Amino acid sequence: MLKAYDVVIMGGGLSGLTLAIQLKRRIVNLRILIAEKAAYPMPEAAHKVGESSVEIASYYFDKILGLKAELEKELPKLGLRFFYSYQGNQDIEQRIELGPSTFPASKSYQIDRGRFENSLIQRCQKLGVDFQGSCKIKDFTLGKNDHQINLLKNDQEISLRSKWLIDASGRMSLLKRKLKLTKPAYHDLNASWFRINHQFKVDDWVSSQGWQDRVQEPRWLSTNHLLGKGYWVWIIPLASGATSIGIVADPKFHPYAEFNTFERAMQWLKKYEPQFARIIAPHLDAFQDFLTLKHYSYNCKKMFSADGWAITGDAGVFLDPFYSPGSDFIAMNNCFITEQVVKQYAGEDIALQAAQYEKIFRTLFLAFGPVYEDQYAIMGNAKVMSIKVIWDFTLYWSGIALLFFRNKLTDLKFMQSAAIQLQQIYQLNIQVQGFFREWAGVDLSTDEMSHTFINYSYIGFVQQLNKDLHKELTDAELEQQLVQNIAFIKELANEIATEVTGFYPELKEYAPEMQERSSNHLQDVFAQLGNRL
Repeated sequence: MLKAYDVVIMGGGLSGLTLAIQLKRRIVNLRILIAEKAAYPMPEAAHKVGESSVEIASYYFDKILGLKAELEKELPKLGLRFFYSYQGNQDIEQRIELGPSTFPASKSYQIDRGRFENSLIQRCQKLGVDFQGSCKIKDFTLGKNDHQINLLKNDQEISLRSKWLIDASGRMSLLKRKLKLTKPAYHDLNASWFRINHQFKVDDWVSSQGWQDRVQEPRWLSTNHLLGKGYWVWIIPLASGATSIGIVADPKFHPYAEFNTFERAMQWLKKYEPQFARIIAPHLDAFQDFLTLKHYSYNCKKMFSADGWAITGDAGVFLDPFYSPGSDFIAMNNCFITEQVVKQYAGEDIALQAAQYEKIFRTLFLAFGPVYEDQYAIMGNAKVMSIKVIWDFTLYWSGIALLFFRNKLTDLKFMQSAAIQLQQIYQLNIQVQGFFREWAGVDLSTDEMSHTFINYSYIGFVQQLNKDLHKELTDAELEQQLVQNIAFIKELANEIATEVTGFYPELKEYAPEMQERSSNHLQDVFAQLGNRL
């Protein structure tokens, strides 16, 4: 007789481990097996993209999974910080900087994936999860809540059965491949990244006291982005003392072959980010590892089935690493899966629920798309990109994050009532993102500016939206908050369009519908970006 489980999770990385913990916190007696091909323990600074977590993922780890103790071993994150190109990028002090001077109200973290996942494995084992490292999925047969899985461990084949089969295998995408669920994402970008066992602190790049003093906390704790036309470079510190460095680029501007090996990546940095390349050069003996991905963005035709299978993490979809949404999607997806497993375990028919969660997840993936698609050219324009970043933060905190912090994404009744408001946000965002592209196409004055610091710690509405994520709200109050947020978003869009078309009248045909201007939320930011946009 085959050994039986309630849930078998193929893959013991971040998505699979967190799902197992979430399920065990809901149903203590749930029989769960995790099959992970890699050996345990993982090496510190394990070579996985996704070290930077933002608000949704951080809330998920802390409040939903109860991982506060594990998070406190990681580095606290000083938000997202951006440095725009200026005259060859020889001196970061001269580059326009957008970032916070103090920690935001909502915590986020820089996560050393090896260290963090080792602690998650230990947490799983304490909860009674059967974790099997160095364990390969040989094959599996799907049934209706009755799946047969064959594993290979220490050259011995093990067969078992499970009511649920979860694919958390990352880009191996075991279920997606077997069921032919592969679906392209119309967002063509490439990335290469590497680790060096050294702390590269942006704070040390400049000796000027004035530049140092304008930020109260260490800049190196931010996820630092170096931006140029068609690309960005990430600099992420890890608790192990290593630094994760990545190049993400649009092939229309930067061919993949220019940075698809470590040697080529270093040559690329010398060309586009020469100051950083010079800082890296003395520490190449501490090089740890290198990975590269071509056409990294992809979609999936189906994520959940009432027949007892589901896909989570990179095994299903991946859009873009800018703004660090990868672990956000893990958090949202795991919540959908958990609710289905819990309700079916209680004897409920989940066919309708699975279909509705599929629709919500599909809508969320679609809604994130305009933020990234065809937007990499804008990264070379500090004026447009700064306003875009503030706009993107506004939509994230006033919409999806607001709902996630109140566990509403899996509340089908609430999501149905909020559908009209959310659709309004989505449609307006498409218009505004298109407007940003057109604005960047006519504004060619970015290289005239330097030394500017746009401190979003002092933009009142930005900080309030971040702080309000923790405000207690009833369902009625939350619906009213969404209505108010949509009104504010429309007001902000109107302010941006009115300000920009005042200098570029030819952009009026691309602007969202404009009213008489009634707000000056971004007045100081526009002033910092120059008298002429």
